[in-house]
Amino acid sequence: MAKNPVEKRVDTLRDLWLEHTEDPQVRLLVWRIPDNADRMLQAFFEMQQHPGDWTTPDLFLRFDAPFDTGFGYSRALRQTLAASYIDSKDSLREQGVTADWPFVQLAPHASASGVMAMLASFAQHHQAQLAHLRYVNAVLTPNGVVSQDAWEAWLDAALRSPGLASASASVRLTLVDTLSDRRWQALAQRHGARVSVVEAPIDMFDIARETVAQAGGSGPTVAYRQLLTDVITLVEKGSAAQTAARAEKAMQIAQREKWPDQQVVLQMAVAGAYVKEKNYVDAIKRYRDARECATQAEQNKHPMAADLIMQTWFGEAGVWLVAKQPEKAAQAYLSAAEQAQRVPNAMFEIEGFRMAGYCYAQARQEKLARDHGALALRAAKAVDPAERSLTTMALALQDLLRLQDPGRTGKLERSAADYQAAVAAAHLQAEQQADKLGEQPSPADLEKIETAMHARFESSFQRQRQEREHLIAGGDEFFRQVVALARELLSPLWNGLPEVKHPLDKDVPEWSEPPQFTKLPDPSGLIDAKPAVNSSAAAEPMNAPATI
Repeated sequence: MAKNPVEKRVDTLRDLWLEHTEDPQVRLLVWRIPDNADRMLQAFFEMQQHPGDWTTPDLFLRFDAPFDTGFGYSRALRQTLAASYIDSKDSLREQGVTADWPFVQLAPHASASGVMAMLASFAQHHQAQLAHLRYVNAVLTPNGVVSQDAWEAWLDAALRSPGLASASASVRLTLVDTLSDRRWQALAQRHGARVSVVEAPIDMFDIARETVAQAGGSGPTVAYRQLLTDVITLVEKGSAAQTAARAEKAMQIAQREKWPDQQVVLQMAVAGAYVKEKNYVDAIKRYRDARECATQAEQNKHPMAADLIMQTWFGEAGVWLVAKQPEKAAQAYLSAAEQAQRVPNAMFEIEGFRMAGYCYAQARQEKLARDHGALALRAAKAVDPAERSLTTMALALQDLLRLQDPGRTGKLERSAADYQAAVAAAHLQAEQQADKLGEQPSPADLEKIETAMHARFESSFQRQRQEREHLIAGGDEFFRQVVALARELLSPLWNGLPEVKHPLDKDVPEWSEPPQFTKLPDPSGLIDAKPAVNSSAAAEPMNAPATI
């Protein structure tokens, strides 16, 4: 049976892996992929866990623990490997593998060298039981990195470690970067032949086109699906003219088959292509054409028509904004918010009103900006309290603070930035102290360093809270009312954006210093009375040409 496009790409990745790990000098392989191909690469790693002709003679271990400090990351990897091994004992026995790796006997060194030694022990133990096992490969994809420099220093140490130094080392590492963010290029250059960078040809647009082509069949649905895939690909890779030409062929099918919803999709795709080329007039025309199609879909009782109309308003508003026409953008965002009310969709209603206020602020129409911000908060108040943090309510609050007192709001933001800088300095100091302990640091020495680092976190956190509370207390009544409303509707600890959470994720009763809040005024007047807003003419009439 012929393989599908996904299976073919997995085979390609397997062949590339085998080719680039044949060289015994290679210790680390960097997959360099298109920006949209991460899911395909993850599928390759996942399929290595299941037997088939796509597998390699290597064992892949995936680690996604966040990187905070080198010693913290090392400890997390060791703990993850040990826990995974314990959880896998039953499945290993089913495969005829004796699950007796004595990891508890290994020295608990929380360093890159210690992790590599643990991986080497794991590999050697199982190579004795599995004759086909070539390498144990650690795929390192931390889901957060505090310091890229510290992360690279950890990798440098891992590549220099005894566990990877010998000619017979059976451990390999894998990293991933992209064609647009070649973050591991410098690392590869530093380590020469020990690092292999592989550009993987697994573009998801190509896979989508091949999948549609291979699906077979006949009739208008199949032909349309093929053309739509081409349109989506051209938006990313082609010109607006090419996109429009391909969309026209698909449009003929959609019109003939009376698919107004698909006509909306096509018109908005072409609008996006025009935006990429900064052709704002044609982009707005396409969004308005899309809205006409969406309105037709609504008349035909299409279940998604109301959502489609809303999307066309948001699309047009975005074009006006990038075209530096904030008043027209504000009017379009207001129409988007009003349409979101009809859907109904509270999240987009909040965002429409918020962006209308933001655009009026850009146009220096402060009264209208404040009124639309209030409408966003009225909409947010109607949302379930547990879901408000998932909306852009916090941004609407910050916008109102900035509108009322930009200098004070800027200081709130800088206070958060200063805190993050202090945390980064504490991390750096801890890293430097840990480095002096060598490749085999004692747990007791690392605990002292970590305890001191956490104390610096706490001190910086409390200083930041005090600074922000002082700034809030010095604001005028409206400024303090906005903060009071945020604490009533969003979080009793809210003190501006960016949000700063406790560095050790402690609840308030566990804080070393309980928060001291300033007395704030009653915020009810901010949103209880519906503001008067400019709801006249959301953008220009649909039949009028856009003028930029």
